[in-house]
Formats: sequence, C-alpha cells, structure tokens
Amino acid sequence: MTDLSLQPVAFDDPELAAQMRATPDAIDTLFQAYLGRPAKARAHAALKERRASVADVERELRGSEEYRRKARLLRDQDRSQYDGAMLYIAPARAVFCPIAKVANTSVKDWALRLVGDGRPEPGMSHYWLDSGQSRMQARHWAFAARARVDHAPDWVSVALLRDPVDRLVSCYCDKFGRNRMQDSVLHHTRSVYAFFAGGDAPDREMVERGLSFRQFCFYINATAREVQDSHWAAQWSYLQNRRWDRLFALEKIESFEAFLRERLPEDLREIRLGLTNAAQKTRGTPTRDLSDALPGDWMAAHTPPYEAFLTDDIRGFIGDYYALDARLHAQALAES
Repeated sequence: MTDLSLQPVAFDDPELAAQMRATPDAIDTLFQAYLGRPAKARAHAALKERRASVADVERELRGSEEYRRKARLLRDQDRSQYDGAMLYIAPARAVFCPIAKVANTSVKDWALRLVGDGRPEPGMSHYWLDSGQSRMQARHWAFAARARVDHAPDWVSVALLRDPVDRLVSCYCDKFGRNRMQDSVLHHTRSVYAFFAGGDAPDREMVERGLSFRQFCFYINATAREVQDSHWAAQWSYLQNRRWDRLFALEKIESFEAFLRERLPEDLREIRLGLTNAAQKTRGTPTRDLSDALPGDWMAAHTPPYEAFLTDDIRGFIGDYYALDARLHAQALAES
C-alpha cells in the first residue's frame, strides 16, 4: 500500500471520519487507496450530487469490480464484532484493545480525558464512544485512515489481559449478582436466562432468583462461542485480527499506565489513569462451597472470595475453555 502516507499521523483527520460528507480531497484519497488512482470527474460529480459520506464511498469502492481485480487495501474489513471498537488514542499514538471486564471503563475514561473530552459520570464513556460523540473508536473512521495508522512507524498496538478465572468469576458476581436487575445488565444476560427457561424470555421472578456460577459455566460450555456476550467471550477473540506490540497484565496495570504516559506530550502526563467502576475483590479463605448457590445465598456487603465458586470440575472447565487466554495472560505478566 505505497499510496498511503507512512508519515507520523494524528488520528483526528476530519476528512476521513466515516460519517462525514466526503470532500473532493477525501474522495481522491480513498480512490487512491483502494484503486491506485484518483477519482474521475464523473465519479466526483455523482458522489457530490448524492452527498455521499466517506463510508458510502468506501462501501461502493469495496464492492466495485475494479477493486475486486486489484485488491489493493487488504485491511479494509472488520473481521469480528470487536475490531470496530479498537480505541485510537492519538496523544499517545496507541491503538488500544478494550476487553470487557479488564479495566475497560477505566481506560476509556482516561482516553477521553486525554483528548479533553472526559465524561462527568463514570461509565458514560461507553455510550460516548459507541455513538460517535467522540470519534476515537475505529468504527467511526474510514478503513483507509485506519490502514494509514497501522502503517505509521510511531504508533503501537497495546492490550490489557486478565487472569481468565478472575475475569469469569468477576463477571458472574457483577452481571448475575450485584447488578442483575439493571436493564443495562439484562441486555447482556437475557439470553442466558432464556437458555434455562426453554427459550422463553425471563420474567422478573427468574432474574431476582438468579443463576448459580455452575449454571453460568454450563451455559457457556453448552452454547457456541459465537453467541457469547463480550463480557465472558474469550479474550483472544478480541485480539485475533491484528499484531500486538505489547501485552500488559491487569495485575500490573501501573506498567501499562507508565508505558502510555511516557508516550504522551509533557502537558498530558499529569492526567492519571485511575480505576473507574472497579469492585473490590474479597481476599481470604472461603468458608463454604458457593458453586451451586444462588445470588441471594451469597450476596452480602462484600463479594465472597472467588475461590468459593471454584470446584475442581469448574476449574477444569475454565482451564480448558480459556486455555489460550491463560497463555496470553502469562505472556502479558512477563511483558509488563
């Protein structure tokens, strides 16, 4: 892709924002990237008359016979549901992979503050980014712009990983315990309840009663990987479509913060990461087996020790199902 600039770039070029109306310069840039030539006058006129967006132009180029013959831009597709959520943190020249239940909210909040767009309420960052109010997510940019950044020598790709056992128990305690009645949580858990209700939508009584951790694990094991919600989908599935320069472990998140702060301009280095929406993990030895207990049996002032949910067979399931996550997490610990 010699047509794309390899110069250092900031990911804030309004000419290549996906939903913006395509300017003549943007149209030529896209034609050059996809077809290796500028747009002809007739194409310019037709796209102008239609008030085509950058995304419209890319969609037509990718479907054209000429592009199918030349196939010049090989990074022009989102191969999974997670690729469009990659976070382009321009001040640090970093592409960050936000993985659910791995300090996701905290890093998003930090990234927004770094670009001067912090949200007053913790957790609002998800909506602000998904909706395009702040265009830091990959889905809001032309594929050609993303390819340009991927080729820029001074940008890096980074991710945070978590021990898969801790992540799964934390997810259960959050989504099926503390916050199970919230509408925003039911958006993620409704299909799990329906599995145990013979396919029917869960009623309020079922959600109030909840599920055990063993039932949650059974659901994951009995259903296809493709239907798993992002909060308990394997971490490797987020990472599978690009090369990663550095992996960091959640247990050493200070190393992740230091790495990115070192890449920031001096005037932004005082903006610290902090932890948002993080539940305190209870330490200590469990007093009883909670693997088959319903939330009402274990919910109290604090989440029980994670060990209380982990029988030998459940550990075996997690070890098998999330085996690659465990290896990646071990690598991240070594690299952090």
